[in-house]
Amino acid sequence: MHKISELTLMVSVLVLTICAVNTHAALSIQMPTVPSCSLNSSTVLMLTTEPILPTSNMVITYGPPGPWTLVKYGNLEYLLQINMWNLASVGYGNETLTFNNETGEICFSSFISNVTLISPSGGVWGYPGIYLVGIFPGGQVNIRNPSLPLPLTVGDLVNGSYSNRLIALNYSMWVPDDEPMDWSYDIWFTTTPAPSASLNHGAELMIWLYTTTPVFSWADTGIKVNIPVTVNGSLINETFDIHVDCYHGSGSTYWTYIAFVPLNGGFENGYVSISLKPFLQYMVKVFPTICPSLWSSQDEVSKLWMDVITLGSEYGNDQWVNYPGWGVIAWRLYKASILTPGLAQVTSTTTTTTTVTATVTTTVTSPSLVTSTSVVTETSTLIETTSSTTTLVTTLTKLTTVTSTVTIVRQAINETVVWVILVIVIVVAVALVAVRRI
Repeated sequence: MHKISELTLMVSVLVLTICAVNTHAALSIQMPTVPSCSLNSSTVLMLTTEPILPTSNMVITYGPPGPWTLVKYGNLEYLLQINMWNLASVGYGNETLTFNNETGEICFSSFISNVTLISPSGGVWGYPGIYLVGIFPGGQVNIRNPSLPLPLTVGDLVNGSYSNRLIALNYSMWVPDDEPMDWSYDIWFTTTPAPSASLNHGAELMIWLYTTTPVFSWADTGIKVNIPVTVNGSLINETFDIHVDCYHGSGSTYWTYIAFVPLNGGFENGYVSISLKPFLQYMVKVFPTICPSLWSSQDEVSKLWMDVITLGSEYGNDQWVNYPGWGVIAWRLYKASILTPGLAQVTSTTTTTTTVTATVTTTVTSPSLVTSTSVVTETSTLIETTSSTTTLVTTLTKLTTVTSTVTIVRQAINETVVWVILVIVIVVAVALVAVRRI
């Protein structure tokens, strides 16, 4: 079975390569070189226009929006989805989203073009990525994380026991300079908790960590705020531009959209950590100011329920729909965590102290024979303190200090005394011999 699976995988890759080469030759265009994701990963999702022979680790669709699946890593789970929600069709190319269950790494790679958009005015083609925690309104899959048990109200997340939560990512991006895209959190709110809730009169909060288009006029409020972001261990006061669309959606279903866009483009790679609290606080303040007909007070916004946090990359452009334009991006997510400050990184030091006391008694019973008797007493003291919670990462460093004290008591006989005794013994012996002769 293993050999058959490997053979099938090789055939699939060969077919994709031949089809890509043929398409390239027929269209006479320069295909971009995009970093690829390994098809040997534990789970492979693929949206493709070419016929391939899938292996047991693959979930494939031959058109948008693309496949989705659940994966687990340790005691956590994620929902992976390609989610090209605004594509009606794809002319050529493919997209791949993979998961490695040994390392937890998630990889996405895309090169597609000649697409047809469902809503051309929207521009964006889709939002491939993952559900970090929660359940989408009206959805059936609930991604649970004990560090943040959604749904929770905005008030709970700003003033309650979950107000100190951090979301941390370790990632890297590959994007051409002229490819419109963002790497972002997409967070959804409703007036009653999901899954039974409706999106109507709810809210959508996007926090962009990286973008190739930091300056654009759509929904721009002109409000700029500084929010602390930790990047590779350094605290940075990042400036975000706030965009708000009061009536976002279509038809009778609408919600209020707010996006925080980094003015300097954000962070293309690294270990990036944010607190949800300041973004939520600004949302509570801004909604009644920008959209007073929908949000009469800050208290009304605070009563919204946060249902789900997703992470992914919006990309595409209405100008890139037809040949020769390509939708090309790639990214790797090495780690995603929800943390509690103060418990996220703890180092515990264990010190072992060993005291050895030895008493050695040496007795000389003859000039040529030495008998030693040793009594050794060893006392070890181990002090070790370790604490653990669901959000605690403990690194145990063991330092061993050994203190040895050796006390030796030795009874020795002076060699001179030995010789004197021998002389006396000889003299006495000679005297006895002389007496017997007499």
